[in-house]
Amino acid sequence: LSDDAACTLPTTWSTVHMALLASRPRSTDRLLLHAGAGGVGLAAGEYAQWLRSRPSTTVGQPQKHRFLHHAGFCGRTLSSRDGGAFALGASAQLRGSRLRGVLNSLSADFIACSFALLGEDGCLCEIGKRA
Repeated sequence: LSDDAACTLPTTWSTVHMALLASRPRSTDRLLLHAGAGGVGLAAGEYAQWLRSRPSTTVGQPQKHRFLHHAGFCGRTLSSRDGGAFALGASAQLRGSRLRGVLNSLSADFIACSFALLGEDGCLCEIGKRA
């Protein structure tokens, strides 16, 4: 690990901690982590699994889907290439239940779809750079 990469770890883990703390996940809660193969997404996935919640994640490229399947997200990855495919996949994966929290860094269709999947006491934490 380079010094430059090591310097990003405190910010990455602090972002994840504050975002997931806001959603107050419990051990059986479902979470959605957008951009799961990025630095924050990987940290959030590990943190959510440590909390014993049930995280799902979005990724775009097939090799990232395979990587996350090997990292323990087997059957819990969704498309981040197409908002429609994401909405259908998320609805099928949730099977009528609702999300407790969403850690979002995507824009456009994904924000609206993520809000629609939240439960009554759910929390969407936006960490994206774009509006």
